[in-house]
Amino acid sequence: MEVISLLSEGVLDATQLAAIVNLDSAEEYEYTGSGYFLTLSHPALPVQQQTLSFPFVVGTSGDIQCGFVGFLGSGKLVLECHTWGAVDVPQDFRNMDIIISTEEMNVIRVDV
Repeated sequence: MEVISLLSEGVLDATQLAAIVNLDSAEEYEYTGSGYFLTLSHPALPVQQQTLSFPFVVGTSGDIQCGFVGFLGSGKLVLECHTWGAVDVPQDFRNMDIIISTEEMNVIRVDV
């Protein structure tokens, strides 16, 4: 929830965040071998599609480091967790003690 709160700041309101917190379970969890996709579904979530990628949210547990991106739309939130280091995110990563932080990154934006 900490990751979702950071990524969705200014996008989801307190009611929408509370709806996610109160879900009994995720709609889907897919482990990719180097991370995972976690899908949460609730009618209070936005229908319009939006990518949540700022701030850069990092999770660290021992020598494992990962990044996160959120995808909103159609009443769903898909949280992607992906490896950022030499060690792949293990399947049980969500059950580990993870330090969540935000990092400043050099970003080059190009208008197309």
